[in-house]
Amino acid sequence: MRALAVLAVIGLSGVAAPSRAGDFDAKQAFATKCAMCHGKTGAPAAIYAQKGVRALNDAEWQKSRTDAELHKTIAEGKKGTLMASFKQAFSDEEIDALVKYIRSLAPANP
Repeated sequence: MRALAVLAVIGLSGVAAPSRAGDFDAKQAFATKCAMCHGKTGAPAAIYAQKGVRALNDAEWQKSRTDAELHKTIAEGKKGTLMASFKQAFSDEEIDALVKYIRSLAPANP
């Protein structure tokens, strides 16, 4: 019963509960947290692109960024841009899964 109360508090506080290995769905997390700005396929709507939101499905841009750089941007956000920090929403392992999912958005043969 106490465990349920703790989970309820975690759920109501907006802090992400720690996930167990294999429970995290990066595609779903991207759809709920990232797609509103970056688009479902990694291509932002024109209004967001005009505001500087990055097209994550751009193969050339992806080649110019390391996984560590993408991880840092997701975790810390980018000051002076619309990119918010998600370190409170996702664990390091979940951010790594998001990076892997973002990598899947670029065309295989650009």
